[in-house]
Amino acid sequence: MISHYVSGISLTNPAFYSCLSSTSCESANGQLTFWYGTYFEPYRAPMALFIVASLYLAFHGFTLIAYIAVIFFLYVFAMWFLAKHLEIDPLIVFALLLSPVFLYTAVMAGSEEIISLAFLLIGLAFLYRRSPLFGLFLGLSALGKYPTLGLLPMILLLVKPKKIALAALLFVAITIPWLAFNQVYFHNAFTSYEFSMLLAKYNSQGFWLSPSAYASIFQYSAIFALVGIITVFGRRMELLKAVRKSILRKSIISKIYQNGRLYAYAIVLAFIILALAITLYIGPYYDTFTQTRYGYLLYTSSALLVSLLLSDARKYTKANLSVIVAALSFLFLSAVLIAYLLNSGIYVQYGSNNPAFAEATLTLDSFNFGNCRIVTNDWVSMIYRGVNAFPQFYYNATTETYPILIFHNQSSSTNSSFTKGLANATPAYSSTNYTLLLPQNWKCYG
Repeated sequence: MISHYVSGISLTNPAFYSCLSSTSCESANGQLTFWYGTYFEPYRAPMALFIVASLYLAFHGFTLIAYIAVIFFLYVFAMWFLAKHLEIDPLIVFALLLSPVFLYTAVMAGSEEIISLAFLLIGLAFLYRRSPLFGLFLGLSALGKYPTLGLLPMILLLVKPKKIALAALLFVAITIPWLAFNQVYFHNAFTSYEFSMLLAKYNSQGFWLSPSAYASIFQYSAIFALVGIITVFGRRMELLKAVRKSILRKSIISKIYQNGRLYAYAIVLAFIILALAITLYIGPYYDTFTQTRYGYLLYTSSALLVSLLLSDARKYTKANLSVIVAALSFLFLSAVLIAYLLNSGIYVQYGSNNPAFAEATLTLDSFNFGNCRIVTNDWVSMIYRGVNAFPQFYYNATTETYPILIFHNQSSSTNSSFTKGLANATPAYSSTNYTLLLPQNWKCYG
């Protein structure tokens, strides 16, 4: 249960601590289970909450700071570990996987992607070494975010039956505690996985992938081409000349083959194929914003392929300076690109720049609710606006006590979770973007 002990901490608001000292929290609308004053959403993977909860035992009020530091260093270590074992230039890997554009997409609505990727990158290093430990870290990655389950067939790249069996056993062993928890509390070992997919289907937008999701994924992936171009046209065009010669003599390809690099490429290509399949499979079930977030596997696999190609090109052509220039230019260009993305349609719709949030904040102030606890279906965005906002699951029957702010652009499943409170709530203000309601016995808690 430690993985759920302080799950509310991850929402960066100290007010979540108040529920931790109570044992009276109960189930709300059937979507959450409360246990000794703690809530968790059954469709979320547990790893992020497990790390947060573990750190809370030591850091308490500084948990969030410790959490950010831990996942950052874990992610950096994972990149270095993979680069070392795959003999990839760490500078290139860092430039691609620490891209501001990619990091913004991966962490803007949670840190599950970064945690999942960290364990996955470590696992890929063990896979390259043909170690069954790949199964263990793949399991940890899947506990970080469920789409990683789609990479399970990569265990077959271990080739030898004994290693495949051991890797599968390690994968199952690390997953069993989570399955056991689901079995004990929900009487179904796969409740969390099923609930996650059910919620996704309920939120389905009816697209294969929306055009804006494709555009956003392309925007933070197309930077690969810039890295390649800058590398090719680097110092004295050394790499360009070498590539031209290699096309005729196939020198780079032959060296890759002679040095046993084909296995590394096989791993990365398998990763890309499965990541593409995962993206196309789960994409239609999510809204545009979430579709873009789920591009993280496709981006990472592509980044590793680019890293392999550039590292091998550097190794066999000795175009050292051009790679350094490429990496630094990549960081600069991606920082410029993120400024554009912050003002693009998809992020304005969900981010803190959305005019609806500013308008809603002014409305709350006009009702003298500026210091009151507000229940809303977009509490994260309102917290960024300085509002004392909470999800409807924060505390027992909050939707029957706190003012309710509903944004209309959220999914029907999110809005329907307010049904219990809305039954006795009266609209106090309504606009095109949101509605403010007051429960029958509402109170202002600061």
